Amino acid sequence: MVALRREEKRLVNVLIVGTDFPPNSGGISTYSREIAQVLTERCSVTVLAPGATGSRAFDETFCFEVVRTPNIPFLRTLAFLVYVPWLLVRKRTDLVLHTVWTTALASHMWHRFFRAPYFVSVHASEILDDNRSIRRRIKGYLGRWRRAALRRAAGIFPVSRYTARLVEGFGVAKARIRVITHGVDPVRFYPGTASDSSGDGGLLTVARLDLHKGHDKVLEALARLRDERLSPRYTIVGEGEERARLARMTQALGLQEQVTFAGFVSDEELLRAYADAEVFIMASREIPGRQDLIEGFGLSFLEASASGLPVIAGRSGGVPDAVLDGKTGLLVDPCDVGDIARAIKCLVTDRERARRMGEKGRKWVEEEMNWDRAGGTLLDAMQELSRDRLSS
Repeated sequence: MVALRREEKRLVNVLIVGTDFPPNSGGISTYSREIAQVLTERCSVTVLAPGATGSRAFDETFCFEVVRTPNIPFLRTLAFLVYVPWLLVRKRTDLVLHTVWTTALASHMWHRFFRAPYFVSVHASEILDDNRSIRRRIKGYLGRWRRAALRRAAGIFPVSRYTARLVEGFGVAKARIRVITHGVDPVRFYPGTASDSSGDGGLLTVARLDLHKGHDKVLEALARLRDERLSPRYTIVGEGEERARLARMTQALGLQEQVTFAGFVSDEELLRAYADAEVFIMASREIPGRQDLIEGFGLSFLEASASGLPVIAGRSGGVPDAVLDGKTGLLVDPCDVGDIARAIKCLVTDRERARRMGEKGRKWVEEEMNWDRAGGTLLDAMQELSRDRLSS
């Protein structure tokens, strides 16, 4: 009889709340989707996210329920204040995971009325203040509430050691901070066969064309390497506000024959881009006065490693947690063009070393840096940090 009761014990009900979720793109959107899918294997999962064009058809592909709030600019936070308590009751929620701190304001406001402990994932720039946009100004005005929401949470999950240090600055007890890095799907991203048999796959960057991503420094490094008769191809996947400036730089440096701006690509084209490349490079750097431009982790580094590529990465923000320096890739000073050029030369000319790094990166993803590990670790941490409340 006891055994039967244990078998009939209901699954833990988890509510995942965030402002970024597919079909919208981006790192936090990917994070939210992948964590939800992994937790579904052990829990009953419900996702609460803003509505988006095409979301209904998209939501039907998931094996968990997605509840959508009205997507009204500047009123989304108010919508979460209503929807969160409603779902806490309707779903008999045991655990709440907020993938950004702004939605955690709802759990903080209602915590006196509900037993479900809440947790917050922290990425980097979203918890820092600046006046770059109206939205970020509003977040800045909510600074006192942000601190309170983070400190009230049962646990905080920064995606890197760098982000963990930012969280500590808000007075969160270290015992409630658990670094849980991103993962990647090793089934989706895998070493492929290049469509170009010439062996000159060259360099690849997959990122928004933002100032801190370091495309400009890579272009300068390529110009410097021409003096050494090295002219690897460079494919840039992504769009952004830096596109026009980077195109002008390419023209001015005479790199038109080497550089390809691929723009936005489909999922299939992205996999092909990784398969065709020899080296992945993203020299992310910190920009003084730009708190909105910080690399909290760098998911594309893991996509590259899963695809069997060696990585060249800028040593900034949380990037050192996404690359094993000297093993899966090379960390460089992202502001030093010479350092970037030397790393490119090293991996382009020493293909055996590049191959070994790519293999180690793939193994690292298979054994550790995958979403199964990330989701499992996160759930274990939530249950551990809230064990007393769940058993009472």
